[in-house]
Amino acid sequence: MLNHLFPISSSTSWLSEIKPEQCPEKISSWLYDHNSLTQKLEKLCEKFHVQVRQQITISSADPSLSCYFSNEAKVLVREVFLYCDDLPVVFAQTEIPLSTLTQEQAQLAEIGSQSLGKILFQDPSMKRGAIEVAQFAENPQLDLLCHSLNQSCDHSLWARRSLFYLNDKPLLVSELFLPASGIYLT
Repeated sequence: MLNHLFPISSSTSWLSEIKPEQCPEKISSWLYDHNSLTQKLEKLCEKFHVQVRQQITISSADPSLSCYFSNEAKVLVREVFLYCDDLPVVFAQTEIPLSTLTQEQAQLAEIGSQSLGKILFQDPSMKRGAIEVAQFAENPQLDLLCHSLNQSCDHSLWARRSLFYLNDKPLLVSELFLPASGIYLT
């Protein structure tokens, strides 16, 4: 178990529903797409799968987390890579307050390598909040992450995050588009 989180939520400024001027149209079309990222990726490759990096329960005060759930005692954090044809294209981090993991939502703690996106978008009670976006430039931790995946990166990377609600219970999904994702190709 790794027990150290990639600080995707706390290491940059997030913009809500505002397209940054420096964000190319191709990238913004991916960032602001309100549909299922899993379904979109599945259409682009022959073999889609999820690899769990880690899943841990930590204090909501951990500085690597967003401040969305600071009033909670503990948060379940799930970090995964989304793969297209054996290539990691997205790093995703989900923060789920333990108060969300009750009744039907308790299953979210046990999904293993299933796609959270499939579960969310098949739930008729699901509501999605605003999409926030961020640009990651010159980040040593991001460089290490990309290097560990054998992906070189000589440009900024983009990420998005949204609060989702299942039966009005919140969770935060953050998605970082890796260099191999293809959204950076002109």
